[in-house]
Amino acid sequence: MKKKAHKIVDRFFKFFEMNVFDPENIKHKKIVQNRINKMMQTELMNKWLKENNWFNTDVILTEEAIKFLIDCAVCFFDEKEFEEKINYNSQEWLEALDLRISKVKKTN
Repeated sequence: MKKKAHKIVDRFFKFFEMNVFDPENIKHKKIVQNRINKMMQTELMNKWLKENNWFNTDVILTEEAIKFLIDCAVCFFDEKEFEEKINYNSQEWLEALDLRISKVKKTN
């Protein structure tokens, strides 16, 4: 699953409008990938992944979930600010992810 997520991140990273991250900069890609890994490895996210059996099988929904993670990862350049302002181990954060996914489900 991680390998597939890496490929999706690489594919979408360059399309996001970012003020501080350069999609061609390998150092910036590593920062974003590290943050995505942090978000993917929380206890709540692991539970969410187990409950959502479509993840990694439905391409559109999986890509939308990865785009959400990228959005969160690139919101702040400073690591401390990222950690303080993106509470990726909270129920509210997962609800925001669910809301984004539900919008995509309605359009399909």
